[in-house]
Amino acid sequence: MKKNYVFKLKLNEEMARKLSYVSEKEGLSIQNMLVQLVRQKVQYFERVKGNVQKNDQQEADLSLFEVEEQ
Repeated sequence: MKKNYVFKLKLNEEMARKLSYVSEKEGLSIQNMLVQLVRQKVQYFERVKGNVQKNDQQEADLSLFEVEEQ
């Protein structure tokens, strides 16, 4: 089974409204826009500091996430 990791994001009202506005104008759901932004940040990090190796990924703390099985 594939696992998805879910987390809660807290924003103040102004930022939530801006996020909603921008995602709508970009033609994306908020979920898809945030996933795209995370991918871009990871790609930037790896370009600047090198690829995140599998053993480093295994050390990552996922306790902040809820697991959703599909």
